Amino acid sequence: MRATRFVISLLALLAPGSALAMTTYVYCINDRIEVDPRDPQEMRSDRGDSEICIIGPSFDFGPDATRWVEANLKAGVGGACSCK
Repeated sequence: MRATRFVISLLALLAPGSALAMTTYVYCINDRIEVDPRDPQEMRSDRGDSEICIIGPSFDFGPDATRWVEANLKAGVGGACSCK
């Protein structure tokens, strides 16, 4: 019984909908637009000396962040940006 509950809990965590429910941020990293679910502290830790800044709001649904970039920055992910 305990194993069954564990498996059900694990499957619930791995369900496709749960992957979309993470907070996603819009960054400018080394003069390129990126959308990533890692928080700013994780990004700085993972990217080392890279120039990193948040250039938009955070989103609960990753594709919304990409749409926001296209609509508001008039560029796509990977497009040019500046932290200055």
